[in-house]
Amino acid sequence: MQASSFNWYVAQSSPRKEGVAVQNLENQGFRAYCPRVRRTRRHARKFYTVNEPLFPGYVFVAIDVAEQPWRSVNGTFGVTRILTDGAGPVALQKGLVEEIMSSSEGGARGAAMRVGQDVRLRTGPFADFVGRIVAMPPGNRVSVLLRLMNRDVTVGADVLDLDMLS
Repeated sequence: MQASSFNWYVAQSSPRKEGVAVQNLENQGFRAYCPRVRRTRRHARKFYTVNEPLFPGYVFVAIDVAEQPWRSVNGTFGVTRILTDGAGPVALQKGLVEEIMSSSEGGARGAAMRVGQDVRLRTGPFADFVGRIVAMPPGNRVSVLLRLMNRDVTVGADVLDLDMLS
């Protein structure tokens, strides 16, 4: 598939079947993508880090509508339907999915961070805490200053486990 011949479309997946939908779409020759993020879940006094879909219930599908039968997406196991406007599938803005791909895989995340940047931790025992980057040694680790119980505490975190705040 050439880069200029296809557009990205959104397909609604069956509940919690995004991975199944992607696999079956790829088996049919479509390019499919489901962005995922790492989140920490708490259950029974334990923390679990899981990869969950960024957009639960939806996957992206690259289709060349002139060459590929887009209606077959609707019959794919794991897919409920492709989003349409009545006449045909609605294409996403050019470059949008590629931007999501680069940011969800940590493409530009580390380069955009700087000392003094406010961040939210996504995983671990400090999930959802907000802190400030105080050091960025070489590699993918940073030092984050958190305010815990009226004390400043510095914790180490992976760059991919942080969300930047404005």
